Amino acid sequence: MRILLLLLALWASPVRAALTPAELAGVGATPPAGARLPAGLAFVDQAERPYRLANGPVPTVLLFADYSCRHICGPGITLTAGALHDAGLTPGRDYRMIVIGLDQDGPALAARLATDRLRGLDAERSAMALLTGSPPTIRQAEAALGYHAVYDAQADQFAHDAAIYVFGQAGRLSALLAETASTAPQLAAAIAGARQGVVYAPPAPRPDDSLAGRISAICYGLASAHGVYAAPIVLGLRIGGVLICVALALFLIGHRRARDAA
Repeated sequence: MRILLLLLALWASPVRAALTPAELAGVGATPPAGARLPAGLAFVDQAERPYRLANGPVPTVLLFADYSCRHICGPGITLTAGALHDAGLTPGRDYRMIVIGLDQDGPALAARLATDRLRGLDAERSAMALLTGSPPTIRQAEAALGYHAVYDAQADQFAHDAAIYVFGQAGRLSALLAETASTAPQLAAAIAGARQGVVYAPPAPRPDDSLAGRISAICYGLASAHGVYAAPIVLGLRIGGVLICVALALFLIGHRRARDAA
């Protein structure tokens, strides 16, 4: 059912984008070889407590997010936390999850996002750190991890990649996954690899037109090459989204009836 969050987010996304294609082309997550958790950077968490990044005794799952994002940042956090839960992993014992805010939205907005988006995931919400930092601190974190977000002042939003960074106990990057395309087994395998000391190897550069590869544009607001979709395309996208939701609902109803009949 969590995938419905992504579909609903796509339905609600605005269709206007002020950033140019050249600006959007710079968005992505391309960590360098040997990337490490940027330990020592100072933030505050959602409870307004000082929080300094440091290597932990368990693998670290780290995301970047815009706490005021109206698209899939919230659902992306939900999907990641839900997949970790479904994998049978316990926060604090098997991993820790950290979210770095891209903007200075503040701890209050971060706390509200956690409350709204992590219902039914109490253990994950309690253990998660949603951080707010100064612009220089955020830029240092982005630079260390090869994370490239672009701010659209007109929309007051960031175009950014929905990527999951997984670090080992020594702080070395072990895996890079897509928030919206990662399953419980994939996250469990990534965390197991981090425990075993697997080190992330950057792939060879290549064009990526997959859903995961274009997730930054979706998170930004379904940005097209010209900044605005034509009305028929918008209508088609929304009709398609509704049809997918209906088909998924019918499948779930049929599955439940078959299970009850058995």
